[in-house]
Amino acid sequence: MTLPQTLERLEELLSDKQLNRESVFNVTELARKAVLREAEVQALLAGLSLADDGSPDEVVKRRVRERLPRVYQTYLDTERVSFADGIRTIAARLEISEMWARQLVKGAKVPSVGHLSVLAEFFKLDARYFTGTPADNLNRALQPLLTSLGSGDPVAELMTEYGLAGVSFRGLAPERRAMIAGVIKAVMEQEK
Repeated sequence: MTLPQTLERLEELLSDKQLNRESVFNVTELARKAVLREAEVQALLAGLSLADDGSPDEVVKRRVRERLPRVYQTYLDTERVSFADGIRTIAARLEISEMWARQLVKGAKVPSVGHLSVLAEFFKLDARYFTGTPADNLNRALQPLLTSLGSGDPVAELMTEYGLAGVSFRGLAPERRAMIAGVIKAVMEQEK
């Protein structure tokens, strides 16, 4: 599904559920998840297309140099790690010098493909977010929202809301399963 298709489907769901577009499309959060600038997200949500100048190789390198510092800053903020400690961690993970790691996270240098995949794994991010087009990145970031608005499944919505990849009920006693089902049912009945 392309970004225009995703946005069209989201607009339908918002209309069906009588939700306010601004309350659902949090530009700051979408920019963080899509590894884009807020202005890029706003333009894409408005239906504009963003063009890249230069050769494909130059474009990808520029994207990586712009996005890696954003991802690193988010890492520092969420993990509450100092810049220097983050550099040491990245350098050790990539098996490079701290000076080289600093240049990477500041956007002065471009990591190799191998290093980029290690960084993506470290930051728990799909590597395509570093190199993808802004439209593809936003489209990827909107998929959980699309799933949660369209699923009608309360467990799937909770999983999406809290970023869970899966829930296993293995080993859970039947009475605990019934209790969880009861809680979900009670919450859903209040919504009606």
